[in-house]
Amino acid sequence: MPSEAPNRDRQALERLIVHIAAAINVRALYSGAHPRVAQAVQSILDDLTAALAGRESVTLFIVGDDLIADDRPLRRSGIYQQNFVQALRRRRVERLTLVRGLEAAECLQFVSVMAAGATPGSTAHMIVGGVEFAVADGVGAAAVEAKESAPISSEQVAAGQEAFARFRTDRKGSLQKMEEVVWSLMETLARSAHDVIALAPLKSHDEYTFVHSVNVSLLVLAQARSFGIQGQVLHALGLAALCHDVGKLSVPLDVLNRPGKLEGDDWRVMQSHAEVGAWQLAALDEAPPLSVVVAYEHHLRYDGQPTYPVLRRPRRPALASQLTALADTFDAISTLRPYQAPHARPVALDILKKRAGTFLDPLLVGNFHRLAAAQTG
Repeated sequence: MPSEAPNRDRQALERLIVHIAAAINVRALYSGAHPRVAQAVQSILDDLTAALAGRESVTLFIVGDDLIADDRPLRRSGIYQQNFVQALRRRRVERLTLVRGLEAAECLQFVSVMAAGATPGSTAHMIVGGVEFAVADGVGAAAVEAKESAPISSEQVAAGQEAFARFRTDRKGSLQKMEEVVWSLMETLARSAHDVIALAPLKSHDEYTFVHSVNVSLLVLAQARSFGIQGQVLHALGLAALCHDVGKLSVPLDVLNRPGKLEGDDWRVMQSHAEVGAWQLAALDEAPPLSVVVAYEHHLRYDGQPTYPVLRRPRRPALASQLTALADTFDAISTLRPYQAPHARPVALDILKKRAGTFLDPLLVGNFHRLAAAQTG
């Protein structure tokens, strides 16, 4: 059929885009000499060979939120293509031309610079076009601007505290308040030109549960924005993240704040918070289904190995749950807790890296590392 060849060409281009986005996230997670990075780069080269199909080059254009390949719009093939578009836009890259003969070293240089949050330069077989490629101290302007964080106000923290305080007695009113908090957090992040990893201030141990939930919501919103997710879908993700630990409001404070490793009945009570939170949200007609899913799944492992809640049939958690699990882990490690001193951000990022592929999705971890690199530049 005459339409088969164009369809094959388009599919090859879409695979190429997805593998470039994946390679950037893998490079953010591993060193340039790591075998997984080499494999990711080779996938790009193989895809480019298939995508060229007798041509000498292919040019990708960013037009708004869309990706155009040689004047042909590409369908949005999942979050990784959107992630790639957003990454290029943040670096003010409007055009990327890939030329036959692209070498692994050139490709590695491109994904390494992108993973570091900087603006890539052109090479013989990878030509970058855009506007205002200002450079400061050898780092792309996008990386410099990304250092600017979006501070979380004391009013937003207070609103989060009020929402959680109401959940025990007025769950419907509490959920409405949480929805307002998420819209406020979205507005805060939108004031930044780039995705940031902003955290709310923690003043005392008593505030930990709700401030942790605000932080997790912020981190999920930042991750989701980096994949081009906006509007109501973004709000639904942020709300689900904010509600992920509501089950802990039913855990006795002496168990919740007990120092050291929990064992026996105390550990079983703590583990129950995922199921309890899901049941509590499911009982609310106003609760979005995604919030119920995330409350239940946020401790499930990416690789499907046993954890809690115990499943009859192991499964991979939903994307929203995976985003929340990553944010939950990062904030739990890097924030002061009633029973644990905080770790420095590099330590927290290293722990995420060690859990990639088991507890956490490695591509999401790589993307998170890239966001952190762009902010600290």
